[in-house]
Amino acid sequence: MFKRYLWLALLIGLHIGKGYGQSNPDSIYQTNIHTVLIHPINKPLAIPVISLDEPSSLDISFDDFKTEYQDYYFSVELRNADWTAVEMSAFDYLQGFNENKISKFSVSSIATQAYYHYQFNFPNAQVRPTQSGNYILKVFKNGNANELVFTRRFFVTENQVAVAATVQEPFDAKISKTHQKIQFVLDVKKIPFFQTDQLNTVVFQNYRYNDAVSIAAPTFIRGNLLEYNSEDQFIFAAGKEARWLDLQNLRLRSDRIADINSKEKTTIVSVKPDLSRASTAYYTFNDLNGGFMISNTESLQSENQNDYAAVNFTYLPNDKIPFRGQKLYLSGALTNNIINKDAEMIFDPTLGYYKKTLLLKQGYYSYNYILRDMQGVNPINDFTETEGNHWETENNYSILVYYRPPGARHDHIIGFSAVNSKQNW
Repeated sequence: MFKRYLWLALLIGLHIGKGYGQSNPDSIYQTNIHTVLIHPINKPLAIPVISLDEPSSLDISFDDFKTEYQDYYFSVELRNADWTAVEMSAFDYLQGFNENKISKFSVSSIATQAYYHYQFNFPNAQVRPTQSGNYILKVFKNGNANELVFTRRFFVTENQVAVAATVQEPFDAKISKTHQKIQFVLDVKKIPFFQTDQLNTVVFQNYRYNDAVSIAAPTFIRGNLLEYNSEDQFIFAAGKEARWLDLQNLRLRSDRIADINSKEKTTIVSVKPDLSRASTAYYTFNDLNGGFMISNTESLQSENQNDYAAVNFTYLPNDKIPFRGQKLYLSGALTNNIINKDAEMIFDPTLGYYKKTLLLKQGYYSYNYILRDMQGVNPINDFTETEGNHWETENNYSILVYYRPPGARHDHIIGFSAVNSKQNW
């Protein structure tokens, strides 16, 4: 990490919320489970958020490589802003039954890899939330909550606070061309007996929850308006438009694919080696901001007819020398937007490059490489050496406003806003 960015890393690190920086509510506990998706219906790239004030639902799906039907159930659990448990009964935040059987499924066809595809919606006729806040979805087997299969986070909001947000170029000349600043105003006039010390705002870029920035106190208070516009708070490295990989057809090599080996039981796809883009000129193009879409180019039913492939990623460092004191990660929804061992690239000293193999379903993927100094107290994403940073980069930002009303037993989400950097220039 370059010295000129060290002060920024330390500053932002002080504001990273502990719950978002350390917890991981998104986990898979069974190796036979793949491609877990949770998003609003018909919005596959959106954050999993629904509102108490609007009739909307989440679409949840996953693939199971076991070649026979499994008895799966789901439940949901309310959590606080930092993802700690709340001391409340499910009857206090749900209407209906909090143990529901997943009855909709289909069996794969055409695909070489056999799997069962399961799908359900939440809320549904059996259960719906009555309180806003952070939630964890739990899928388990045989009606036994201890036989966890996977967990996923989602958010339930209520429209009590209006959020007016923009993405701006920072005034500081040191970062004005490489970073983006999120500035917003909250209107809290609908909140009775409002208490500022019970408020907390969280912002994250491109759905990377572990690098969310959490700030409690606003910069200014003007009557019912709370302004967040400090030059040292919601500052994010802009990065560069995401790299892409087209796996929609496993018989034809797209531009980013070096080789496809279909002779093995599982198709093996070798991606062309990735290099640093830090010194390359910036240019804009439409990307998925680290997300992916399950699809194909053959007009097949993607849910149960798309195949799987073992995809080999490689990153070639300068002079084939590994990064010292830092670890390299493959970042995006393809690694669940979490920086952990599952996303870590491993350096091969014999070949002189980093490598990682992921089992991916046919679709269109986007991703970036992140360098992280693991010795830092509060490490943050660093695109400086792998991707480069350009303030013009198109990024999505999500803003969650948490508040604990007087006498409440959990943190509510009283406001939500999604803002894109391109709308400002």
